[in-house]
Amino acid sequence: MDKIDVFSNSWGPADDGKAMDEPGRLLTKVLYKGITEGRNGKGIIYIFASGNGKFHGDNCGADGYINSIFTVPVASASQEGKAVYYGERCAAIMATAYSSGSPRNEMIATTNLNNSCTVRHSGTSAAAPLAAGIAALVLQANPELTWRDFQHLIAWTSEVAVLGANPDWILNGAGYWVNRNFGFGLLNAFKLVTMARQMKTVPSKSICIIPIKLR
Repeated sequence: MDKIDVFSNSWGPADDGKAMDEPGRLLTKVLYKGITEGRNGKGIIYIFASGNGKFHGDNCGADGYINSIFTVPVASASQEGKAVYYGERCAAIMATAYSSGSPRNEMIATTNLNNSCTVRHSGTSAAAPLAAGIAALVLQANPELTWRDFQHLIAWTSEVAVLGANPDWILNGAGYWVNRNFGFGLLNAFKLVTMARQMKTVPSKSICIIPIKLR
């Protein structure tokens, strides 16, 4: 934890529409320890790919890693700004980065096995590392940001217009447009870094418990 500020995770339960999984006891403790003690108490940024099982009927709501408040789930959009055929949908998605949407689309260039490179990386597994790189730029711009600050910045700066032609956008109770395919929208590195430079830390989270009387 004293060496790594951002973790990029392109893994999770099987994308088969059947498997459900959640962090076990050990990983639950690891995530909490990273959030509370990482980066000198400001919290490690945990980026997770939201999953590629849409064509199998899979939903990232069945993925406990995606649904953790400590993680930043990232979905994919095609280069035309459309939802992708493989991208799982759920309310937990926070934001979106580009990846391929069809065999005709360009894919992501990156390093590969055997000391080589590839230009055919795809899926949400390619979108998540792009988001991790953006997170690194944000923390470089303002190292004092907390893990919760970063999540707030995503909600404030993500782009809706470039994805606006897609259905399912709704205005939530806080006045932000959200979509089960894209979260708050497409990550905008320039806006994130610009706002990060002048941002003050958000207050600590509060928990509200409302007792319900059962008849």
